[in-house]
Amino acid sequence: MKIIVLHGTDTEKSYSRLTKFITEAKKRGWDIVNDKIEDTPSLFGTEKLIIIRDYKLIGKNELNLIKKISGTLIVYTAGFHPAISLKALNADTVEKYELPILLWKFLDNMTIKGFHELLKTNAVEYIFAMIAWKLKQRYQTNPTPGVGQMISELAEIDVKSKTSKLDLKLALDLFILKRLS
Repeated sequence: MKIIVLHGTDTEKSYSRLTKFITEAKKRGWDIVNDKIEDTPSLFGTEKLIIIRDYKLIGKNELNLIKKISGTLIVYTAGFHPAISLKALNADTVEKYELPILLWKFLDNMTIKGFHELLKTNAVEYIFAMIAWKLKQRYQTNPTPGVGQMISELAEIDVKSKTSKLDLKLALDLFILKRLS
């Protein structure tokens, strides 16, 4: 069995890669099995694509079974896949998708300059989601009214941008200037 591991902090790119595998398998007429490893052969002798979205589902029994069956196994992890599990899998291919360092620097110190630098390589919606994620983390570790208010403002910006009442890039510009710089 061919084993492919997809993981990393850039879940958008890793999930996109998983979607490409699924699309290609469908084009080829492969059987697609989700979240279970089974040794039952295909009724029509077609190739099998097994997708495991939680590496914890692969125990010793499953590892032994993987060695006996044919097909392709994709282990998808939204985040980092533990090194011990990677070693046990003995994967043919490991694809790691990490968020760019520039994004992490921006999230640590949100400035207009950093925002515009990120816009050159990332979609504004993605940057918006990462700002919201960072503020949510900050609120969970230290719930203050100020951070709660910023999260409420972001929710309002989100709704208005999705209903075409404001431009998301301009709204984030203003939000960063007023609240974060």
